[in-house]
Amino acid sequence: MNDHFTSHDHETSMNESPDDWILKRRHEDLSLTVRASWSLYMQFYTVFLTVSVVGLGWILTRPADAPIVPRAKHVIAIVFVIQTLLTAITSVAMALYTMRVAREQEQIENCLLQSHAAARSPCGPAVPTSLALFAGWFNCAAMIAMAVLWLYVGLSS
Repeated sequence: MNDHFTSHDHETSMNESPDDWILKRRHEDLSLTVRASWSLYMQFYTVFLTVSVVGLGWILTRPADAPIVPRAKHVIAIVFVIQTLLTAITSVAMALYTMRVAREQEQIENCLLQSHAAARSPCGPAVPTSLALFAGWFNCAAMIAMAVLWLYVGLSS
């Protein structure tokens, strides 16, 4: 069964022009890369957010008999503020990257359709750009709020 698909793909690629094959491959590579990027980003975001919330919780609810040196608290807060702001920037970067990939894929699709004189199908983009924009910007807002919390913790006595 697998040989059937392999030979079918081979036959299809033999009928394609090299330009079409390259464009289709580029379209597929863009889809795979944006999915892998979002997967890695979500893993990073989840781990960072968990560590940050646990850190905030520990500092804010630690027992009275476990004091923390004020300078250490300031340093911890500064580190988390910087990391949180970097996460906020990464969130926006992911949204913008996804938008760029969607535009590139649309250009590739238009090139492929022009080479075959076909009408554009009414399907949407291969990449969910609205979701990416929503997630990126709202994760950025959440990270800015987290940075403000860390500033408060770092500045409180």
